[in-house]
Amino acid sequence: NAENLQYSGGIQREPSNRRIGEVGAYSATVDAAFPTPILLALDADTYAIEGSEIVINQDSVADVVDGQHRLLGLQESGRAADFVLPVVFILEPTAEQKALLFATINGTQTKVPASLIFDLFGVTKGRSPQKTSHEIARALNGTATSPWHRRLKMLGRKTPGSDESLSQGTFVKHLLPLISSDPVGDMDKIRRGQEPPPHPRCVFNEYFVREQDPTILKILMNVFSAQKNCWNEEWEQPGRFILTKTTGFTGTMRALPAFIAAGKLRQDLSEQFFTTVFTAAKAQIIAAGKQLTSEHFPSGSSGEAGFEREILRGLPQA
Repeated sequence: NAENLQYSGGIQREPSNRRIGEVGAYSATVDAAFPTPILLALDADTYAIEGSEIVINQDSVADVVDGQHRLLGLQESGRAADFVLPVVFILEPTAEQKALLFATINGTQTKVPASLIFDLFGVTKGRSPQKTSHEIARALNGTATSPWHRRLKMLGRKTPGSDESLSQGTFVKHLLPLISSDPVGDMDKIRRGQEPPPHPRCVFNEYFVREQDPTILKILMNVFSAQKNCWNEEWEQPGRFILTKTTGFTGTMRALPAFIAAGKLRQDLSEQFFTTVFTAAKAQIIAAGKQLTSEHFPSGSSGEAGFEREILRGLPQA
């Protein structure tokens, strides 16, 4: 039982408080499970083999080869008694063998693409911020009238010969915080039949709470249709310009709360409103002698923030 495991360190990296907190928060969700074994090393004087069983001497200490964050997270959460953890014992390994095992386990794992992870939320039952974000990405990519039609890499891989310039994972990563500041907690509450708390600082949360996902989709359609019409050449040439790449998209999503706040003040979130904003921003960008290229908006946070600043200048003054 997880409650009876005492953590004492091992051949491990420094514990991460962030990761410990994530494990603890996950352990409180309705679907929490820990199917991957904890690897524990036993020295020769700490155990005995009796028939088909390993009998561990009382007060003996096992060295943690892999699984420290699961143990520490459960320990900090106070929920260890709710879980039974699978354990693999490694008998009498040398320090070198323990180090090699840890390096092999943690150095050869293949990270699952974020696009695939978000895509899997599409098969879950019921509502969640993750599923809504995935469905909106899929609708934008699959609708012929959408500016993002066949432009998203839905599983993180580009279709040969296509104009796909942005991954589904990147799209959802930046949409999700506009719907909920705690998507994991909200999904857990919904699956338990409870109402998730409001997130008033998330501009799309009110529509999600009212189950008005089509409204979120419509607003995004208006935003990006206006952007495409204003910068048509830049939109259609992702090889030359940053508009539909991560830099341009992230800058736009960062500016979106201010755009929507300004539109709500005017009771206007139409494509025409966003066209007015982008047209004004474009004029200022041209006047500054800039183009939507990586030369003026380099990849990374500086280029994203720079593009955000430029398009925010298109907002009408109060």
